[in-house]
Amino acid sequence: MEVKIRTPVWTGDIDQKSLFLRPMGIMGSLRWWTELVLRSLDKFACDPTSNRRCPDNIKRYCFACLIFGATGARRTFKLSMSGGERTFTGHAVNIKPSGRSRGWYLGSGIVGKINLNIIPLDRDFDESLIFVPLILASRWGGIGAKTQNGYGVVEIEDYSEIDLNRFEEAVKNITSQERLSRLRINLRHESNDGFPNLKEMFFTKVQFEFTDTEWWKRVDGIAPRSHSNYRGYVNDQRIINWIKSGSVPIVPAIKNWLRYGCGTRLWKTNNRVQDRRIESWLFGTTERICAFCYGKVKKDRNNPQNFWCPNCNRSLSKEETFERIASKINISCAYMIDDDLWEFRIWGWIPKEEIPIGFDRDSFLDNLKQVLDGGEPVAVPWNDPLGDQTKNHKLKVWREFDSSRDTVKPNESDIGNYLQSLLSGEDIR
Repeated sequence: MEVKIRTPVWTGDIDQKSLFLRPMGIMGSLRWWTELVLRSLDKFACDPTSNRRCPDNIKRYCFACLIFGATGARRTFKLSMSGGERTFTGHAVNIKPSGRSRGWYLGSGIVGKINLNIIPLDRDFDESLIFVPLILASRWGGIGAKTQNGYGVVEIEDYSEIDLNRFEEAVKNITSQERLSRLRINLRHESNDGFPNLKEMFFTKVQFEFTDTEWWKRVDGIAPRSHSNYRGYVNDQRIINWIKSGSVPIVPAIKNWLRYGCGTRLWKTNNRVQDRRIESWLFGTTERICAFCYGKVKKDRNNPQNFWCPNCNRSLSKEETFERIASKINISCAYMIDDDLWEFRIWGWIPKEEIPIGFDRDSFLDNLKQVLDGGEPVAVPWNDPLGDQTKNHKLKVWREFDSSRDTVKPNESDIGNYLQSLLSGEDIR
């Protein structure tokens, strides 16, 4: 199949560069989307990066590992890819929106068109096991790594309509007792609590027009700042090449508004301790933090095996800290829909359980939707993040399972109907 890349795809390597597409980088992303689908269908899917990964101590494997493989269980397919080229050469750019001293580092991804082939390695493999998560990701999210920083929006060209029933039948075949007996392994059934689930995710698309084709030169962080040494990137060949590839890296500007600007009114409680926990939990952190106060920790000089939390004034074991937390909100680069219209995506997983004290999930999502659609509680000053040469910003679609916020199938409580709707690309308001 042919895949058109709308925003650069990041697959990474040992040097934290993305010089060319790597099947394993795409494979990991496809597995993550497959886990979402399986969990929404009440089938257990482990996190292969956690201590709950397969196999367990009695050699049982979850549904996802029986497709993607694990120690002692072979993967049922492999990917072959060709094509694409680097967005730019050279070091990453460090885009610093207004008020930021550290900024966001964006490296060169892969752009262009790629050919992707799925090669079966197991007689029970069916291509729908990969097509379903791939189409879902292409329509509503992204593939590859660093989707929280705008990478990975793709378009799958020339594919037949995907039937969810075929996917479910393929899952039955891949986990049948006959196959398990042949492989001398067992199926693992556990709770999916605490893992990302499609039932707890939201997907939205925002569109806007422009008054000048070089509107991107006014985007916060790309544009130079007056009365400052910050020169921006309007004349930087790396960003110029990025723009020529068909997208604009607006993520730092949007994240800056949401995490540090007036968008904080969507989630802040005015309680310093609560807000610190909510911020790290919602937007992620790469620093090791205390599991109790979410403050930054350092090595305990009196106990080298532990960490010291200055806020709690106590020594913490490794298990009482978080090494890092992934952002629960992903924002894409802006990409062109047609000559007069651009679009970007905001999507993520906001769990319903084990949320920080003070955070109101429904209130946050209600407010985010209203704000993106031009309503209260605080208007998005689009001229600040996107520049004064964009106009007519509007929420195109909001998708969310069993929710009145969904603009296509409000309160759809049948996960099969909802999933099929996502796969069919229903997004007409």
